[in-house]
Formats: sequence, C-alpha cells, structure tokens
Amino acid sequence: MSIDRGRRTIRYLAAVLSAGIAAVYLLIGFDVIKVVDTNPPDMPSLLPFGLMSGAAFLLGAILLAVFDRRILWTLGGLFQVAVIAMYVAVAPQRDPSYEAWGIGLKVVQAILLLALVYLAVRAPRGNRLHGAAIRRTPR
Repeated sequence: MSIDRGRRTIRYLAAVLSAGIAAVYLLIGFDVIKVVDTNPPDMPSLLPFGLMSGAAFLLGAILLAVFDRRILWTLGGLFQVAVIAMYVAVAPQRDPSYEAWGIGLKVVQAILLLALVYLAVRAPRGNRLHGAAIRRTPR
C-alpha cells in the first residue's frame, strides 16, 4: 500500500469515527442516550451541549473527508486533548462521575487522536522532498 493511499484510508477511517462521535453527542443532546442518572432541577438541558459537540465532530468528519492539511490535523488533535481533559475535569461534578457512554466516547476519541497525530506528523507525499534535489526549470 502506498503512503498516500494509507493516509487516505486513515483519514477516511478518522472521518467515520468523527461522524460516529457526532451522532452519539447528538443523541445525548436529544436525550435519547442518558448519561446521568439523576437530573437535578437546576441542571440545564443537554441539548445545547449535544448540538455544539455534534456539530464540532461533524465538521471534523467533513474536513477529514475533504482535505489533507497538516494544520487541520494538529488543531483537531489539540481539540481532542481538550475534550478528553474537560471530561475528566467535569466528571466529579456529575452523578455518576464516569459512565459507559462517556468512557466509550473517550476511547473512540483517543483512537481519533492517534489518527490525527499520525496525519499531523506524517506529511502528505507531495509535501516531502524524498531526498531529491529541487530542480529549477530553465526560463
């Protein structure tokens, strides 16, 4: 398998992961998937959270499917780190602190993070010199 075809496969798999994560966040927002056992009266609706999170991951899926840009994958990787860190930081304030859906999403997001790191570190073939000298065409 060529490097470029391998990159494309990883990008498309990452896009599918991102779309799946978006779907789960949307289901959480629409209260189809329950992530907390008890909703205190002062707890806000999860709809804005689900819509924003779902939209962010859907945008990521589209970018992964359409572009191959190192800066996008670097920013996407940083976003994944922030999302995972926020989950851990907020968890003690919820009941239960950690639940199956949250842990499952974080596992998938960690796999997505690994794919984004690979894409950010390994430049597309067109961006490398491959040890060849740069030739200038005569004018």
